[in-house]
Amino acid sequence: MNTLSIADLRNTTSQILVTGNHARIIQSILDFDYASGKEKPSVIGIVAGGRKTQKLFWGDGEVLIPVFETIVEVKNKGFKPDFLFNITSASSTFLMVDTFFTIFENAKGAHIFAEGVAERDALALIEKYGESKSIAGPSGVGFCIPGHLKLGAIGGVLGERIAELGSSQGSTAVVCSSGGMVNELMYQIVAQGSGISFAVAFGGDRFPVTSPLQWIQLAQNDPQTKEIVYFGELGGRDEYVLSEAIKDKRITKPVYAYIAGRFESKDEKIQFGHAKALAKSEDETAQAKMKALREVGVIVYETFRDFMSSFASLSKETTKVEGAREWKLRGSQIRATAFTAPKYETFAHANSFTEGILMRILQKSSVSHETVAFTDTVFSELIDHGPHVSGAVNTIITTRAGRDMGSAVATGILTIGDRFGGAINNAAKVWQESVSRDTPPSELVALYSKNREYIPGIGHKKYNIYKSDPRVATLIAMGKKALNNPKHLLFAEEVARETSKKKENLILNVDGTIGALYLDYLSEKEMFHVEQIKELIEIGFFNALFIIPRTTGFIGHFLDQKRIDEGLFRFSDSDIYEY
Repeated sequence: MNTLSIADLRNTTSQILVTGNHARIIQSILDFDYASGKEKPSVIGIVAGGRKTQKLFWGDGEVLIPVFETIVEVKNKGFKPDFLFNITSASSTFLMVDTFFTIFENAKGAHIFAEGVAERDALALIEKYGESKSIAGPSGVGFCIPGHLKLGAIGGVLGERIAELGSSQGSTAVVCSSGGMVNELMYQIVAQGSGISFAVAFGGDRFPVTSPLQWIQLAQNDPQTKEIVYFGELGGRDEYVLSEAIKDKRITKPVYAYIAGRFESKDEKIQFGHAKALAKSEDETAQAKMKALREVGVIVYETFRDFMSSFASLSKETTKVEGAREWKLRGSQIRATAFTAPKYETFAHANSFTEGILMRILQKSSVSHETVAFTDTVFSELIDHGPHVSGAVNTIITTRAGRDMGSAVATGILTIGDRFGGAINNAAKVWQESVSRDTPPSELVALYSKNREYIPGIGHKKYNIYKSDPRVATLIAMGKKALNNPKHLLFAEEVARETSKKKENLILNVDGTIGALYLDYLSEKEMFHVEQIKELIEIGFFNALFIIPRTTGFIGHFLDQKRIDEGLFRFSDSDIYEY
């Protein structure tokens, strides 16, 4: 196995990345962390589909765990997990584990929860990581160092057992093939007054990635461990390898063992619960293994009852984990909150209304004066575009119907979408993806032309190459003066040169200009990295740059109509074409 040290793990704070999602098991890890006195959860993220966060309990409060689409995204966000907890299916296991260790080369180990991993995948994992990483599984419940690390469902998922493991530690190591049995062994050892130094379910599949000897060697090298409790099964040759290690004095600490799977039958082969619990020859039977272990001094028990009774004689050295919380069980009255929001902050210290808006919607404590100035100009240019556009028309008609300001402005805002005012976000998406992929402008134009689609941010009903939009000219001049490398704007301009050759009004419009320049301001002035910008695009941030100022315009149209007071609006017959 690698240079993993149980003692070192007790003195460091390990971080866990979960691939797949099993809320109950993850919650048990957080309960363990809380009981052990940690300031924050050891689970730093979950790789799964669906939502962006997973809400879980932290003690009697709550915490949000980030959810990522890929392991690469975890790295891009700056996380450096030490361990992987893989809860994906057996067919996905190799890809997930291999990807994790490829991306996080310095990670220490993993737990593979899945049962029935294909032989070729298991052997490939053994070959690549069996000697360099500490991996529990496949087919187990994980690895635990009381008070420090709970990797998986080991120790259980509910109740006071979790709190006990988080707050108290001892000197008995438990090495077990069975996931279900390791929990029972741990419980019985603690119930009889002893404590656990560490415990592992190394895996019930035919080919666990790491062998029981590797884990027992960790126990041998751990100063806190005084004795080892070992539970094995018929099938395989693990116990013979262990016997040789004891004979060679590589393992010198007392080992208490029981080998499950004793039977008397005329059948040559009997398959027990786990894939590897199958004796293919006489020396793979439980009786033969027990004999081999007994011959090298292992204390072997004939019956499971005797094995469990022996725990009364184990060391009673237990200590309280430093900093552990006096927390046992979540109160029955505690329930999940209805929704989640960031802690409210006032923005009275902002230097301007625009700066306060940006601090709020970007979730930043400060924003560069260049970005504030540009946004202020954007807001000024977009307040209104006359009564002709759909949002203004809706507001006017609703006002003349006698409705209040909120209702009238809401009808105007409801028209904002891909065809009116909502193209900034789509344009930003096109510019960001194209620039990040080094897509030639001509290639982008050809693709949209082939699909008979309009490029977001290109085209205007009123302006063309002969009659330019003054708003666009103002914003471009401002951006080029403030920015060192407006790469998204330059790309958008090049696209517009290509499209305007096809039709004179296929110019870069104000939506496309704002989308491009704002990408440049965010990356250059606000130091947003690519993943942060992608998230802003995904959640529709850029359309806020239109909605915020245009809401003021809609209010203006509401007030205009109230002043004029023309009454209920109705089209004349000549305005309607009936067919």
